[in-house]
Amino acid sequence: MLNILKAILRQTVRDKLLWGGAIYVLGAALIQIIGDSSFLRETGSAAFCDLASFLTLLLPIAGGWVTARACGTDLRDKTANYEILFGKNRAAVYLGRFFAALIIMFAVTALIPVVYVGFLTIKNGWGGSFAFSNALLHLSMVFPFVFRMVCFYTALSFFAGNDIIPMAISIIGTMALILASFLLSESGIALTWHTAVTDLMTLLDFSNTTGGFFDGEDITVVKAVLSGKTAIRMLCTSFGIGLCWLLGGYAFFRKHDIS
Repeated sequence: MLNILKAILRQTVRDKLLWGGAIYVLGAALIQIIGDSSFLRETGSAAFCDLASFLTLLLPIAGGWVTARACGTDLRDKTANYEILFGKNRAAVYLGRFFAALIIMFAVTALIPVVYVGFLTIKNGWGGSFAFSNALLHLSMVFPFVFRMVCFYTALSFFAGNDIIPMAISIIGTMALILASFLLSESGIALTWHTAVTDLMTLLDFSNTTGGFFDGEDITVVKAVLSGKTAIRMLCTSFGIGLCWLLGGYAFFRKHDIS
């Protein structure tokens, strides 16, 4: 499995389609930053809270694209089938692709906040909008949701046998779930653990704010406390549902005929 993992990592990291998407997102972000100079005056804590809404949209879509390209591309061109025909174990073929996608997504999830928030923290200090320990807790809790997403899109890629369907669903499905969550909340219905997207929105909901005074300036203070009960529930649903998807995808692939 290690050789497959290394090969898929190299292949996915060099994927021109993924790099094109990354450059587009980075370019759009830079244009927004250049157009609104207030971004560069933010403290690290304020930047972390502002980044949260962006991550709830970016991570599900990026997770779908990265996983689809790591898993589905080789299913469409039959590379995975050839690996099996030449003696590779199905579990190695399946898990090698899953772990490649997971490693890349974990790296992306860590890199974005560290680079953006780290830069503004060095430039303007951390500030008082959000406690640093609380920010670390919320960031660490994002990774189980990424795990759940990668499990889902791994299974979906093997169900579909290509990368096109999971890539499309990652965009359309994410937008639809975010919209549905807002519409249902108006009726008093809360979507949380039901999907990784809506539960991630719950985790990174920093809309509860109050005024404060820090370092001689009026600031916005975010009131977002993650209770132990909620954290345990999020961990159980993320890993539990994620593993169900992962095992379901493997059960399908193990019995699926190759050609």
